[in-house]
Amino acid sequence: MAACGRTGLDAEGAEPSDDGDPVRTAVIDASNDSPAFAGVDVAPRPLVDGPLATCQPTVETCNGADDDCNGKVDDGLAPIPCPGGGSRYCVAGHFSSCPERCEVCVPGSQRVCYVSYCLYWGVATCAADGKGFGPCREERPPSTCAEVAKKHRNSPELERCCIDDGYCCLDEHDLDGDGNRGESLGQCDEVVCRR
Repeated sequence: MAACGRTGLDAEGAEPSDDGDPVRTAVIDASNDSPAFAGVDVAPRPLVDGPLATCQPTVETCNGADDDCNGKVDDGLAPIPCPGGGSRYCVAGHFSSCPERCEVCVPGSQRVCYVSYCLYWGVATCAADGKGFGPCREERPPSTCAEVAKKHRNSPELERCCIDDGYCCLDEHDLDGDGNRGESLGQCDEVVCRR
């Protein structure tokens, strides 16, 4: 007796997908050698179901939704620069506020610092919250200070060369004699916060 080809949705065998919705599969009874199924792949296949089935792609915005239908929420949104430094970021469907104050330095700005090995010259970048500079990362000194770095290494002479060469420089050697070795000296108008 030839069996008829049964198709339909197997609701009892539905398994939850990654987003919790059941994934329905088409079930085809091809247990016989009927010519109707010869050479046909009869493995269960998922049917399109769930939120992506009705998604209409639009431009991604910061709203906690997957506007462009790529399976990611609020992705690829560039930070919005703030007038006083720093940026606004998309967090939990809303753009964050601009940093309220700059306590030490303008976020993203850089000052010259000094290391005690190799090139003896480095650059530190102000953190996003403006509350301090990050680590001193070694860089090649400018040509006008390269010989000073080679001869005097991490020294007051190298700091003086930094200032004289027009950089904003860490006053590690207290050249101004005020006892503060963490302040910045030189051309720092766009680097250090002004109260």
